[in-house]
Amino acid sequence: MLLPVLLLSVVSAAPAVQAPTPPTQKGGVDAIALPLACFNSDLGFTYGAVGGMYLYGDGRAPYQHSLGAQVLFSSRGLQNHYVRYDGPRLLGSVRVEARFEYKREAQSPFYGAGNRSAPELQSTPEAESDEDKDRYNYNRGSPGGWVRLRVNPFGEQHPLQTYVGYALRYTSVSPYEASMLAEMKPLGIEGGTTSQLLFGALWDTRDNESDPTTGGVEELSLRGSGYSTGSRYQYAGVTLSERRYFRLGSRVVLAQRLMLDMLFGEVPFFEWSATGGMNTTEGVGGMSSVRGVERSRFAGNVKAFSNTEVRVHAAELMAFGQPMRLGALAFLDVGRVWHPGVTDGAWHEWHPGVGLGVRVARRAAVVRMDYALSTETGDHRFYVNFGQMF
Repeated sequence: MLLPVLLLSVVSAAPAVQAPTPPTQKGGVDAIALPLACFNSDLGFTYGAVGGMYLYGDGRAPYQHSLGAQVLFSSRGLQNHYVRYDGPRLLGSVRVEARFEYKREAQSPFYGAGNRSAPELQSTPEAESDEDKDRYNYNRGSPGGWVRLRVNPFGEQHPLQTYVGYALRYTSVSPYEASMLAEMKPLGIEGGTTSQLLFGALWDTRDNESDPTTGGVEELSLRGSGYSTGSRYQYAGVTLSERRYFRLGSRVVLAQRLMLDMLFGEVPFFEWSATGGMNTTEGVGGMSSVRGVERSRFAGNVKAFSNTEVRVHAAELMAFGQPMRLGALAFLDVGRVWHPGVTDGAWHEWHPGVGLGVRVARRAAVVRMDYALSTETGDHRFYVNFGQMF
């Protein structure tokens, strides 16, 4: 479980896994390092440390520079280590963001392609325990990083934001002998470099970036990968997303996200579950797309999902001299995929997950704990993470 007492006593500076908005200061430094001890049903027990530092100066808001780093291991053979940087006005009015990471997974999921992949698991839910075995997993290494330049072309108070960036990743693939991946041998089994040019635009009218109660964000994102960008594979992607927040009362917010991601061209299989945009997700299935469904359980060139949450601001309290917000929510997630050359089923065959959650927040830092149920298989899953899902 998350180390709640320690987190609540020091979270005012916000961990590096979240991108908070500290108040404007004339100068000085905020810094924090936290141990990580979490559990979720997809990754098992995770442990490590995360740290962040904010440098203030010249009256710049929300800060002049932000640095963060994480070292993370899990009981299922995952390593996820990164360093990140954010300079809101490093180049005049241009915001510079960068992240470099090393990721390795001894049990990276692969169930095949399409909305009806691995049907034996749908018909026999008790076989879900096989997700921990070689049949539906492979060994994957994927060091990489990205750099992004973001700007408000009509001024900071205008809702339009645009960005351009470049991402580079090298993926190594080691299939297990009896795995589905070794049998299917899809494009990308050789691994290799994927590098992408990134473009996007957002219309952001949220009242708060980290824990909004009104407004929304519409985003259009494009990504292209080819020989000219240094990639082994030639493909392109388009992401459309809509996030909306409606205040239903002084303590109740309805939050809605719609996501559509489409890939075209020579797409390696390890990109089937990835989406584009400012905040990337993986799925369909897992704590960032459809909770209650196994991580990346359904993957393909086209992915669509919807997340609906009713968030309740339950109480405020003081803990270790710091004000804290306590919240709860109920949610419904649904998603599906389409992939060329496979049977994806009727248009109404979506994969749902329902559940309840708890939120603990201090300023921009939010801790989320969700319990989810797949209504198709009866599978129960539990997630602990930082930041609202959307």
